[in-house]
Amino acid sequence: MLTSKARRRLALKTSALVTGAAAVVIGVPAVAQTVAPKPVTYTCKTDTAGTGTDYRFQMDLQGPLTAPSPSSTAVVTWNIGQPTSPGPSFTVRSPIPTTDRVVIQATVIVTGTPNPTPTETRGVTATATPFSPVTASATMPVPQVLISLTPKATGVMAVVPDDFVLQVGPSGAAGSTWYTCSVKAGSESEASAAAALVTVATGVPTGTSTGTPSSTPTTPTPTATPTPTKTTPTPKKTRTSYVTVVETPTKRSSKTPKAGANTGAGGEMGPDGRMFVLVGSALILAAGVGGLAMRRRGVNRS
Repeated sequence: MLTSKARRRLALKTSALVTGAAAVVIGVPAVAQTVAPKPVTYTCKTDTAGTGTDYRFQMDLQGPLTAPSPSSTAVVTWNIGQPTSPGPSFTVRSPIPTTDRVVIQATVIVTGTPNPTPTETRGVTATATPFSPVTASATMPVPQVLISLTPKATGVMAVVPDDFVLQVGPSGAAGSTWYTCSVKAGSESEASAAAALVTVATGVPTGTSTGTPSSTPTTPTPTATPTPTKTTPTPKKTRTSYVTVVETPTKRSSKTPKAGANTGAGGEMGPDGRMFVLVGSALILAAGVGGLAMRRRGVNRS
C-alpha cells in the first residue's frame, strides 16, 4: 500500500513518463532497446532523522537482447554507477569483510501498453559478497539488480529506476541500513530518460503479468475438445476344418465314347483329314477331265 506522499511522487513520475510516451512508441525499434547510462539525482540518507545528501548516480538499465513475446519472461538489468563529479562519491561507511554481504532493495516503475494499468511499482532484491575486504571511505560496491517481467500483450514497456535501500551485514543476518535513497524531487524526468524500453513482439497472450494487481481479469485458456478416435473392431478368430473324402470304386467298367470329340484331343483338332483328301482328289479329277475336253474341242476345230 502506497502512502499519500508516495502517491504524489508516483503521480509526478507518471506525468513525466506520459510527456515522453509518444516519442517512446514511435522511436522504439522492432527489438528490445537498451539505453546508455544516464545521470539521475538521488537524495540519500544515512538515518531517518538526517536531511540527506544528493548524489548524481549513473543509472544503466539494459533490456533483453531479443524482443519477448506475451507470457514470456523479460529480464531488465539495472546497474547503479558511481555519481558523476562535481559532487560527493558514494563511499563505504565502515570496513566490509568478506564474510559480510551487501544487499540492495530497489523499486522500479513499469509502464507501457502491455500492462493493464498505466504504472505499477515493483520491489526487487539483489545481494553481493565482496571478493576481498573493502576499507572505509572506499567506493561503495552496489549489487546488480535484475528485474523479471512477464507482459500480457504486445507493445512497449518502460522500466524506470526508482528508490532503493542499501544494507550491509553478515550472511544470514538482516544487516543494518547504510543508505536510503530516493529520486530527488523534480528529477523525475531524469529517471524517465534513464528508463529501459522493452518491445513485446507479436504473440498470443496467456497467463498473468508479474506484478499486475489481482483485480485484473485474466484471459481464460480454452480447453481443447478431444477428437473422437475411430476404433477398428478386432476380427473374430475363425476355425477351418478340412474333411478328406475317399471314394472306393465297387465295380470296374469301361465305356467307349461314341463321338471323337469326347475322347479328348481329337475333338479339338477339327474335321477328319480324310474329308480334305477326298475333296482334293475330286478337284484333281475334275481338272483332268476338263483339260481333256478342252483339248479335244481344239483338235476338232482344226
